[in-house]
Amino acid sequence: MSDDRIRDEWLQITDKLRRRWRKLTAEDVLCSGGNSDYLARLLQERYGVDWNEAVLQVTEFESELWPDAQDG
Repeated sequence: MSDDRIRDEWLQITDKLRRRWRKLTAEDVLCSGGNSDYLARLLQERYGVDWNEAVLQVTEFESELWPDAQDG
């Protein structure tokens, strides 16, 4: 996740994060240093998924938010 648009837009997408993943707390998403890796780690913790599944969910979320974005 090199070109981290989630990091760049983190504070603007906090509501979308919590709507998508209801187990995320306000404290989880209100940190100022959020990024794709941080989100994937949160998904591992809150939902008990492995790293690959967490990354897949983050990638799908990104593609829904920014369908025109292309990988690096």
